[in-house]
Amino acid sequence: MTDRTLVLFRCVKIPRFEADVLQTLESQLGRKFRLVNILEWTTQMGFSVRNNRVTGIGLYNCGVSTLPESITKLDTLETLDLENNKFTTLPESITKLTSLKKLGLGDNKFTTLPESIGNLSSLKELKLYRNQLSTLPESIGQLSSLRELSLYENKLSTLPESISNLKSLVYLYLSGNEFTTLPDSITQLKSLGWLDLSGNEFTTLPESITKLDTLRTLVFKNNKLTTLAESINNLTSLKNLFISINPLDSRAQSILKQLKKNGVYVSA
Repeated sequence: MTDRTLVLFRCVKIPRFEADVLQTLESQLGRKFRLVNILEWTTQMGFSVRNNRVTGIGLYNCGVSTLPESITKLDTLETLDLENNKFTTLPESITKLTSLKKLGLGDNKFTTLPESIGNLSSLKELKLYRNQLSTLPESIGQLSSLRELSLYENKLSTLPESISNLKSLVYLYLSGNEFTTLPDSITQLKSLGWLDLSGNEFTTLPESITKLDTLRTLVFKNNKLTTLAESINNLTSLKNLFISINPLDSRAQSILKQLKKNGVYVSA
């Protein structure tokens, strides 16, 4: 049975078992944690506490490649930042932290993600940028609370059909990948307001994008786009279009002028 006796750790009282987990990480990394009021995404060796429970851990750029299994005991953990480290596989222990709302895994060396990532149903923000991912598991669609998904600078060329289940998703960052098209299932993202597809291999604007009637900002810079379809005018909520560094023809330029007349800010 977990010992919930409160002990003093770095000037704050937390349960003994949580202090033990933090001390295990300190021993592994040879560094001491510090208590922080607000856990930033770039917090190194920091932890936050609310109501005598650990709610956040920041291990940004700490040279971490593994986590102790005991981290699964932190059942109130809401934020975990493991960005800019040395992970090659996602520890199974992380997928058991079902209270997580923010998970930072960017700037590591992931090539795949386990299906068990779908267990993190409370996640609102998932950062997976600058890894080596070429595919995503179908279970990504189980993250029904997700509002922000950062996947830029990977090796992705496709999205799973289950992406359509992310009804709460507002921000989707896919720049710097290998996309040439998008699945029709993306049209089901009924909350999507920001879509970044810059630095990919698109030669045409996918028709599926023109059905995203909640989209306010579309970033399509640095692709291979030559033409635009009139259906881009279907984006009735669009306020910002960034489409520079594309070899657009005269017809496309004419469509952009019409968008500007309709009040859209166009950077071409």
